[in-house]
Amino acid sequence: MTRKYVSMMRLAGVPGVAVTLVLLLTAVGATAPQASAQNQQAFSIPSEDPIPGQQPGALSKANLAKPRPKPPFDLTGNWMYSPAMNRNNGVFGYVPLPKLKPAAQASYDASLAAAKSGKAYKNDEGECWPAGMPEMMTRVWPNQTIQLPTMILMIQMLKHEIRWIYLDGRPHADPEIKPPSYSGDSIGHFEGDMLVVETTNLQPKRHWVQPGIPISSQFKIVEHIKLKEDGKIMEDTFIMTDPENWEGEWINTKVWYRYDNSDIEEAYCLPDLNDKLLSTRPESNVR
Repeated sequence: MTRKYVSMMRLAGVPGVAVTLVLLLTAVGATAPQASAQNQQAFSIPSEDPIPGQQPGALSKANLAKPRPKPPFDLTGNWMYSPAMNRNNGVFGYVPLPKLKPAAQASYDASLAAAKSGKAYKNDEGECWPAGMPEMMTRVWPNQTIQLPTMILMIQMLKHEIRWIYLDGRPHADPEIKPPSYSGDSIGHFEGDMLVVETTNLQPKRHWVQPGIPISSQFKIVEHIKLKEDGKIMEDTFIMTDPENWEGEWINTKVWYRYDNSDIEEAYCLPDLNDKLLSTRPESNVR
């Protein structure tokens, strides 16, 4: 601001405080571009170009643009689990059971005894622990699935449990770097008309295949997923191994029906609400 302009303001009767404020604002305005330029120099937006030797993100433009064979199907949609359609394969359980190891058998027997007395056995889901894989796939509300060339994202409405199935050719993450999780580390690829998914690195803490049957850090799932009846039915065969808890492979097939005339909504597990349910009270549980 020039001296001439300041003199004109004073001649016009502008108070000295106001003149001082105008001078300060002008000074800030003059330095703002310089400060902004300095901030831009201090932080530069990372390049979207692939980094040699580093796995690109599943949503990176370069990864999505890579040429790939057309997949045999697209799982995008809402999938509803139907107890009626799964009554012959255990409904929410997985039958037939494998030959359980002694500790797992004792735990399963305790769960049967608790159920016979009208109680739940170690009801961790009632305390809002995640269901995890594979149980998160068989909840009563829709599973919203989005398929991209590089990954499949599955969001289960109940408790918003999420799993990522990567299709971009990456290997399993190093378990020394990536901690175990309830949905696990899922890597998929297509074989003919079937999606094959291998899930490892699952968190064993308070994690059950079904009531009474726990998992260990050695638990692994291989899934064979197909679409049937012109894309209206999703079939998923689970091949589960855990040498610490049972012998050989535990195999079970589940089916879902497409339910695209709906959307998923917020449905969190909240302890203060669950505490009001009879099935989650201490007197109704065997720990």
